[in-house]
Amino acid sequence: MNTMLTVRVDEKLKQEFNDIVHSLGLDAPTVIRMLIRQTVNRKAIPLSLSVKDGHAGSTMNFLDEVRADWGEW
Repeated sequence: MNTMLTVRVDEKLKQEFNDIVHSLGLDAPTVIRMLIRQTVNRKAIPLSLSVKDGHAGSTMNFLDEVRADWGEW
């Protein structure tokens, strides 16, 4: 049985994401399912999180912003 997953994102970010995935011949739901499947298969999030260009702590700042907006996950 399938279930629904709802995610809130900034409208501009969503459009940029859609533009990229469409240029690859995909759609957003397919890419999200790919992310979920790879996370389960690898038992790890298949993303590279890093600090670049002297933005020390930018990943943690982003995560703090997400927690402030949406609570703990």
